[in-house]
Order: sequence, then structure tokens, then C-alpha cells
Amino acid sequence: MFENLGQRIKTFFLIAIIALLALIMGVVGFGPAGSEGCSTSGPGYAATVRGQTITAGDFNAAYRAAGFEDRPVESQQAANYRRLLLDGLIERELLVHEAQKLGYTVDNEEIMRRVADEELVLLSGPVDAPAGFPSGALPYSFRDRDDNFSTDRLRRFIQNYLRRSIAEFAEWQGRETLAQRVRDTVTAPVTVSPREVWDAYVAETERATISYVRFGPADYRAQVEVTPEAVTAWMAAHQEEVNAEYERQGHRYRNLEEQVRARHILLRAAQDAPEAERSAKRAEAEALLARAQAGEDFAALAREHSDDGSAQNGGDLGWFQRGRMVAPFEQAAFSHEEPAIHGSVVESQFGFHVIEVLGRREGNVPEAEAKQEIAEGLYRTARAVELAEQDATRALAYLREGHTTDELNDQLRNNWQTPAAPAAEGEPAEGEEPAAPAAPARPDAPQVNTTSFGRADHALPGVDSSNLTSDVFAMTLEEPLPAAPIRLGDNWVVYRLDELTLATEEGLTPEVRERVEGRLLASKRREVLSAYIGGLRAQANADGAIRENPEILAYPTVDGAGDDEEADREEEASASSE
Repeated sequence: MFENLGQRIKTFFLIAIIALLALIMGVVGFGPAGSEGCSTSGPGYAATVRGQTITAGDFNAAYRAAGFEDRPVESQQAANYRRLLLDGLIERELLVHEAQKLGYTVDNEEIMRRVADEELVLLSGPVDAPAGFPSGALPYSFRDRDDNFSTDRLRRFIQNYLRRSIAEFAEWQGRETLAQRVRDTVTAPVTVSPREVWDAYVAETERATISYVRFGPADYRAQVEVTPEAVTAWMAAHQEEVNAEYERQGHRYRNLEEQVRARHILLRAAQDAPEAERSAKRAEAEALLARAQAGEDFAALAREHSDDGSAQNGGDLGWFQRGRMVAPFEQAAFSHEEPAIHGSVVESQFGFHVIEVLGRREGNVPEAEAKQEIAEGLYRTARAVELAEQDATRALAYLREGHTTDELNDQLRNNWQTPAAPAAEGEPAEGEEPAAPAAPARPDAPQVNTTSFGRADHALPGVDSSNLTSDVFAMTLEEPLPAAPIRLGDNWVVYRLDELTLATEEGLTPEVRERVEGRLLASKRREVLSAYIGGLRAQANADGAIRENPEILAYPTVDGAGDDEEADREEEASASSE
């Protein structure tokens, strides 16, 4: 009984609105000064589309309806709301133009009845709008404190908040309705097959978790032993590759500024360290200098004693020009015309350096010398890839022996050498061998990581690893290790399958099927609609039938909110509290 009474009351209010609409239909300017006919500031139009004008008032009302105006200006700008909204309104008018050609019509009285009955406001966003962009049917409440429909609240929403007359609002919602009918017409033939539903269900359900190690050449370049003999032999077997690389890089060897190639041994010593500590470091550096001058392998000394990151590369710093190194180091390096070991220890802000100058050049580098240098780089990379593959193969074999990933981490960190047990205090007993020194740790060694992914994902983020994904999903938990390392470009990957979730027919319940089908259908409809609207817009642009007013895209200054906007907010707050 009370529901029937409420419906009769609501019907009475609707009749009142429709009667009011009939009185003001075609009369622009009903309501407050914010309606289109009374606007005295701002751009006069937002855009014109095939002869139809989207007024500034139309744009601003839609902007308010979406709730954008209530957000900080910086957020509006970052999200590009004005551009997106204008695109949506332009697309709407393109669709309305098609609706009129198809003979579609709307009844404004019916439009107002629907708004009051459903309490929804239609708003067009661009078809390719980012997720979360408010569009479609936006819910609004036009009820009073007793939860009864209020004609006055609807009127105040239209006139005070949106700044539209009722006629303008009805016209706006009518055009939104026409546009939506065309969208429905275009997307009606779109269907989803059972196979598509199953494939989508599999893609979202099936997941794998693996523990893996990636062995890349960058991890092994410093371990490559580079000798002139090795480079020459490799160059002879890869002459075409060297020639092609010289064609690409030849410009790097012409018109050079003065350069020096050097390597060094650095013993770090803080400038504020105690003098005794610095003196000890200097003495150590002088001893290493004497050993190098006596003919010991400089690169081997650097690998064993240098505190610099170049140590693993034998202390080699490559070619560098003036201004790249700290002043004391640069002065010493550029003081030699020919290859030589600098005759004294050099002190810098980093500590004490023993320096060997390997070469000096300027101007154009002879082609043979440039190719030799290029070949050295290519050889180092190729050899590093080989070392990476060797370690990957060894790691897989180690896991196949039953070792854990933690144990593998230790092996890699210690370069496959088992650290010695801590030595007992005191001298070794008679006949007992001294304890072996602990294996040197590799802080940059490849290590085990874990990752989870779906059948449609790349197994490793940031890497084209679709072949690894396929390989993993062909595995079973009973046989979790691959037959061989997987190659990804110049990298090698060893993995162990830890978890595997597969799709089943039983899992595809009616509820799940409905959800997956709905998502697929929405996606396919969006694709079809995007192509259709894209064609309409391309044709309209070709016809010169779209004109935008760039002023409508301007955002207000952060502290420049106008009095009218503040009054709108106060009026809306007052209306909401009633």
C-alpha cells in the first residue's frame, strides 16, 4: 500500500517536471545565470561537429557531472580530464549524426521520466578512455531525508549544480540516449564463442611459480681472460662480424681528442683515516709497484689486490680523454708518450694508485688497430656468453643432484669453490695440513630469484621470455627441472618449477563462465566500437567537420577558483543537506 502511494507521489512529481519542461522547452536561460543563455564569460563553444555546436555550458555541465571539478586542479591536469571529456563529447555528436541518418528519435518527456525514475545521468566518455574514467550511466540521488523522490532536488541539481535549464538538460540527455542507441546497434552482432571463454578462463586461472637464475654475459665479462693471441685467433674466425661492426662503429675512431688507455691497482684509503693506516696503504701500494716493475702480471696483481670495481677486469679502465679522471691520476696517465708503468704511487682522494699506461692516441685510429679493438670487445662478449652457458649448465646439473636453491646460491657466490671451515686457533698439529684459504666471494654473482606468472604472461619481467613461459607450462611438479638451460637472447636461464595451477572443466562453473564471458564480451565490443568511432572521426576530420576551441582545454589556476564556482559548491552542499 505504502509502495503504491510512494509511486503515485513520484508520478505526480514527474508530471510536474514534464509540465514544467513543456512550458520552458525552447526557452534558453531558464534558471540561474549559469545557464547557457545568461553566460557572460569564458569561451562561447567547446567544439562543433558536423554543424552541431557543443557549447561551453554543455562542456562545463558534463565536467561537473563527472565530478572532475571537485578534484585538485593538479590532479585534473595530470589525468588530462578536459581533453578526454572533449573527445567523449565529440564522439557523442558523431554518433548522434549517425543516429539521425538511421532515423532514431527520442522523446524529451520520456527522457526526464527516465532520469527521475532511475536517478541516472548519462555521460559520454571517449571509447578508449582509461580505466576508471566516469562515463555511461552515473548514479545520482534525488531523494529527501525521508528517502522520497524530490522534484526540488532534481531541479536544483540541474539548475544550480549543472547550471543547465531543464530544457538544456533534457536535450543533453536525449543526445546521450541517441548516441547510446548507435553504440548498441554497432555492438549487437558481437558474440563470444565457448572456445574463447575457455581460452580466457585458462589464461586467467593457470599460474606457475618458479625459482630461477639468469646467467648473463654482463656477469662474466670481467672473468674473460683477454690475450692478444686469443683475440687474433677469434678475429680470424669471425672476420665478417668484425668488418660489419667496424662499418657501424667506424666513426668512433676518427677525429679523436687525445686519449690514454690505462689500468690501475687502487688501494682505498679515506683522506681522514689515521696517518698510520694511510702509511700502511702507501707502503702496500709501493710494494705492488715494485712487483709490477719486476715483471709480474699487472692484471693478475689488480685482480688480487685492487679495491676498485675494475679489478675483475685486470684493472683495465679502457680509453679515456682528459677530464674523465681525478686530477692526480689524469696527470700521471697523460705524462707518458709510450706504454709504461708509472714510476711512483699516485695519491688521490680515493687512496693510492699503481698505474700502467697501455697506449696513447689522437686523431684517426688506423683501421687495423680499430678492428683489433672492436674484435677484443666482441671476443669478450662471446666468451662471456660461453661462460654464462657453462655456469648455467653446471647449475642445472647441481640442482638435479638434489641440492637446494640456497646451496646453489652459495656455490655461485663462492665461484663453485667450497669455503674452508674456520681454522682452529693455534698452530696446526704435527703432520696436519694448514687449512686452505676461504674461496673469494663474488658479490655480483648470479643468484636465485622467484617469480609467478600466467600462461599469457612473460615469465621474466622486462624480458621477451614467452618461450620460457611455454617451457614452464609444459613441466610437471613431478619433473620440475628442464632438460637444459633456456636461452633468452644472450642470457641463459635455469629454473625449478615450485607451484603450478592448471585450469579444469570443474573450475569453469556457471558463475565463472558468466563472469569471463561478460568480460570478454565487453572487451570485444569496445574494440569494435573503437574501430567504428575511429572511422567516423577520421572521415569527419577529412571533411573538415570537426572544429575545437583550444580555450576550453585550459585549466583554472590553482588559487584562481572563481566566486561562481564557490557559490556552486555552497549551493550544492546546501541542497545535499536538505
